[in-house]
Formats: sequence, structure tokens, C-alpha cells
Amino acid sequence: MKNEAFAQFYKESFERLTKAAESYNREIQADVSPLLSPFREDFADLNSGGKLLRGTLVNLGYRIACRLRGKETEVSYSDGLALAFELFQTGVLIHDDVIDKADTRRGKPTANRRYEARLRDRGIASEEERLHAGISAAVCLGDFGLYLANRKIVSDYASDLHFPKLMAYFDDVILDTIRGELLDVVLPYELQSPAFGEAEKRRLREQNVMEIYRLKTARYSIVGPLHLGMILGGAEQKEMEELDSFAENLGIAFQIKDDILGIFADAGILGKDVGSDIAEKKQTILSYYVENERPDYAGALMEHYGKADVTEETVAFVQSVFRESGALRYAEDRMEELFLKAEERLGRMDGLAGEDREALLGLTAYLRDRRK
Repeated sequence: MKNEAFAQFYKESFERLTKAAESYNREIQADVSPLLSPFREDFADLNSGGKLLRGTLVNLGYRIACRLRGKETEVSYSDGLALAFELFQTGVLIHDDVIDKADTRRGKPTANRRYEARLRDRGIASEEERLHAGISAAVCLGDFGLYLANRKIVSDYASDLHFPKLMAYFDDVILDTIRGELLDVVLPYELQSPAFGEAEKRRLREQNVMEIYRLKTARYSIVGPLHLGMILGGAEQKEMEELDSFAENLGIAFQIKDDILGIFADAGILGKDVGSDIAEKKQTILSYYVENERPDYAGALMEHYGKADVTEETVAFVQSVFRESGALRYAEDRMEELFLKAEERLGRMDGLAGEDREALLGLTAYLRDRRK
């Protein structure tokens, strides 16, 4: 029942939001400058073909809040907010791909690679200049997405009673996502500082890996969209805090799953580069476990973790280290613990409609079972 409740809601939201996104993407492609229209087209393309999970969670949070208030309204009223969150996500992913030096996203070339390729096809500039131009264009395009999201909320909800809270919370989500991203970037380098002893490095890993998960993923992927939908639906602060507690555990479990998939998934299914975490020397629960708990494997891991040229052999070696050291089992056990904790928190929430409770349980099952 729980799987069906979420699956049905997801299907209905996905169909509506896909149509809304297609219409919106057509509108934003034109620019008064012919030099800029190709970049708008790039953004529109990258803003399509996603799972629309976060937008769906905005819809779900809105429905939950409305029912807690004892009113039945059209869920579609929250579609503009859902679309805004998806625009924000596209902008963040464009920036993330620059940081990760990724070549593909959602099975398509990343924004930074697109302009670089167009320049190469036209025989313009040196390879180094093309690389820099592609990165620069992608940074601008990611910013474009963030501000499109803000403008969408203003255009659709400026007259809504809850507009000030919506904007304040949405900006808080953006700021926390940036904080989490920045921590993710600097932590691997700071851990190389001779100013820190081994005990201090251990503490920094333990504290900051989970903080990155909380800020960069839990807040932006699960907590944020549900909370925004609840604000729009007029939920009380206590109700939102209760759902936040469920959603944060779920969001951290979601990120652990993402880190496991980033090393062990099939690239064709995942839709992005498997191994980009290796090239980035990303601090994940997997690498944290090896470095902190299995120093006998850490040296071998670090010979490959952070290599710019990641081959299939590199990925296979890192996979073997994570398996043999127990890091994969540790991550899977910690992930399952968080999924169970989320379900336990949900069980303590009063007043939820049966269908909404089942949908949230179905969301948990969906995230637990996902392969990409």
C-alpha cells in the first residue's frame, strides 16, 4: 500500500510538472542577443529529463499541510513552487558539474563541456582557453538557474499570504546548500594540512562528512522541498519541525545511497560519470571509514583516490578496497539505520492523513530501493 500511495502521487505530479517544465523551457530559450540564446537552450535542455523528485516533494508537503488544516485544495497550486525548486536544482547541478569536472549529467553533456565543444568545432581558441571558457559559461549558467528560481516564486506567489516566509526559507536552503558544497570542496585539502595531527583529522572527517550530508543533500533534496510545500499550505511551525526530523534522517540516508551509487552503480543507469567522486577525492562515508577505521587499507586507497585520470581499472580497484575493508558494509548499515529512524520519527507524528503517511513511507521505500 505504501509504495502504491507514493507511486501514484509521484506519477500525477511528474506528469503535471513535466508539462509545466516543457512550457517554461520553451519560454526561456529566446534572448535578445543571438550570442546568448544557445546558452538559454543549453539550460532548457539540462532542465528537462530529470526525475522531478524534489518538485514532487514540494507538492506532497503542500498537500500534507492543507490536510492538516482540514482543507482540500488543488495540489497544482504548488506547481509553480515545485518548478522553482527544480530550476534551483538545475542551477546547482551545473555548478556541481564544474566542481566535479564531470562530462555528463542526466545522460547529456554538462554545461561546461557544451561551450567548450562548440568552440572546438569552430576551431576557436586554444584547448586551455576553451576549457576555461566552458567553465566560465557554466558558472554563469548555474547562476542563471538560481535567479530564475527566485523570479518564478515572485511571479507566482507574490500576492500569497505566505510569500515572505517562502522567500526567506528558500534563500536559507540555497545558503545551506552552498555551505555544504564549499565544505565538500575544501575538506579534502584541509585534511592535508600539517597543522592537524591524526586525531584532529579524524575529528574533522567525522564532524564534517555528516555536516556535508546534512547541508548539501538532506536540506536541499528532502527537508527543503517538503518544508517549502508546507509553508505554502499554511502549516504550523511545530508540524514542520516534526516533518523536518523525519526528512533529515531520510535525506542523509539518501546521500549515503548516492555515494554508494557514485562508486558502484552502472554508468548507463546512473546518467552521470561513475568515478567522478574518485577524481574529486570526495570525502564520503566510504572514504571516511577507510581513513579513520582501516588505516591498513588507507594507503592503497589514497594511491588511486584523487587521480585525475580515472579508468575502469581505477574504479574497480577502489570498489575492491571499499568492499574488502568493510567500508561498503558500514555505509549500508548506517544508511539502513537512518531509514529506520526516519520511519520511527514518522510513526510519532500525529494528525497525518492515512494516505499522506503511506505516501511518506512509500517515499522512504523508493529512496531505499533506487538505482540512480
